Amino acid sequence: MKISIDRLKIERKIELEYQDSQFQDKGLREHTLGPLNIKVNITLVGNENVRLVGEIEGEFELVCDRCCENFLQHKIIKVDTIFEIEKNELENRVIYIDSKIKDMVLTDFPMKTLCSDNCKGICLKCGVNLNKEKCKCIDK
Repeated sequence: MKISIDRLKIERKIELEYQDSQFQDKGLREHTLGPLNIKVNITLVGNENVRLVGEIEGEFELVCDRCCENFLQHKIIKVDTIFEIEKNELENRVIYIDSKIKDMVLTDFPMKTLCSDNCKGICLKCGVNLNKEKCKCIDK
């Protein structure tokens, strides 16, 4: 989605409510089952910054870093951030919102994604998922 810098200067604040499908690619580590619902207000801060306030909501299919199982997580990401308008955006007089939304979504995920806080992971010897069954290779 593109927002005209000139329009933003005139209107001072633009309210957006739309669906974003850039995370539906199954090749991404964090991908959605459907489009993200995005509700943000955009305001110009000075001449070279933009402020986004609102929320991003969606259903993500993730992979647990301990047991390697897929799991679903519904996320509502609260947004209140200021971005510097990039040089190419200033030259083109257009702000590219999608790249800023993508940055906010990706930085909201923890470094280690878990299906649950008490996930037992997998056995390092035989690879069995310890959440589903007991390991058969216990040291004697």
